[in-house]
Amino acid sequence: MEFNIKSGSPEKQRVACVIVGVYEARKLTFAADLLDRTANGFISDVIRRGDMEGKLGSTLLLHSVPNVLCDRVLLVGLGKEREFRAKEYRDAVRASIKALSQTSATEAVSYLTELTIKKHDVEWMVEQATVVTEDVLYRFDQFKTKTDEAARALRRLTPAVPRRSDLAEGEKGLQTGLAISRGMKLARDLGNLPGNVCTPSYLAEQARTLAETLGVESQILEQDELATLGMGSFLAVAKGSHESPRLIVLQYHGAKNASDNPVVLVGKGITFDSGGISLKPGAKRWTK
Repeated sequence: MEFNIKSGSPEKQRVACVIVGVYEARKLTFAADLLDRTANGFISDVIRRGDMEGKLGSTLLLHSVPNVLCDRVLLVGLGKEREFRAKEYRDAVRASIKALSQTSATEAVSYLTELTIKKHDVEWMVEQATVVTEDVLYRFDQFKTKTDEAARALRRLTPAVPRRSDLAEGEKGLQTGLAISRGMKLARDLGNLPGNVCTPSYLAEQARTLAETLGVESQILEQDELATLGMGSFLAVAKGSHESPRLIVLQYHGAKNASDNPVVLVGKGITFDSGGISLKPGAKRWTK
């Protein structure tokens, strides 16, 4: 997926699709209103007929809107304007990408990133839109012999910013969003790998590679070192697998002040079924 930051009026975008929002009570956002004025009230007329109420997450795709340069206009419901906050924004972006994925549009310009949310700036709006978009489009096809990717899938998304002076801030948000998305993708890929592939040694190698790439410290403790440290519970669980265990430690020293409290994240990876699945009843298991 390719992302670009742009500032410009929606009616002048010569792209496959332009994405704008509609609040409940059929209230058009600023970008949607600009399109509507250019189209001589075409959008407001469609909304007046009842096809789009503005309910959060609802979508309506319009083709051949008069006097605009884009092929399609995607209307996205934002819910009640007074209740439109961070969660609602992410829900609206998610709905827009899902709806867009059902079309043959390969590129789009989204004006949802121009919306205003209290205590959140342009950088945050673009960052969150990037993360949500990548999350919606995530696929794990590593073990598929044939993927079901559409011939004309979404390949380019352009988050819009209100002013040219916002371009630098939007670009910063984009880069942060992409970094977060890459981390999420790696975590999801590892979680989706089967246990006979994503073994402790495999995880350790991935951690070393990640540390080298990002310039962070890594420490991999193996079975003998774990025994020396007296980590009996850890080793006892690991006896359920033929694979020897690893304890992976990654350290990033990036605090602004040396006195800042550290943030510690602890996780576990298991290469076999530890009982959680077996304890959960299957569908319709219990019958009268």
